Amino acid sequence: MADHATTVDLRCSAVLFREQAVLLVHRGYDSGSDWVLPGGTPLPGESMIACARREVREETGLSVDPVGVAFVLEAAEPGGTMRTVDLVFLVTEAPPVEPPRRLEPALDPRFTALDRLHELDLRPPLAGYLRGLHDRGADPSGIYLGNLWRPTRRPAGAGARSGA
Repeated sequence: MADHATTVDLRCSAVLFREQAVLLVHRGYDSGSDWVLPGGTPLPGESMIACARREVREETGLSVDPVGVAFVLEAAEPGGTMRTVDLVFLVTEAPPVEPPRRLEPALDPRFTALDRLHELDLRPPLAGYLRGLHDRGADPSGIYLGNLWRPTRRPAGAGARSGA
């Protein structure tokens, strides 16, 4: 029997527009660079909304409020065992409105003009989706319901029986 195990990397990212620009993070590497939405992996016990807020603050210094789900994306290399699932929130800025700040050495956050996205090595390739989201008036396309876990209900009378 073949082993079909796949590791899922869950991420939470944010889309923040300012007029005709979107907040991106330029990442530098020894072998080159790319551009991504601010985001990362939830900490244990952290909600996905809290993760998106924290990651934006850590990577850009900006405070944001998620208002809905912009989209959910999946990236999986064919034949690979790693799959990334990213819940991307549409966010608004919490006052005061400030420029993004460089807080981590290899990350440079910038508002980037939407009409220049096609020139960037954007990972994953979201340029058209970001422009479309902006053109729709930045309305989120889905509703985030949050953590819906509840303890299992026991039917009335269930539980420990005396004398059993």
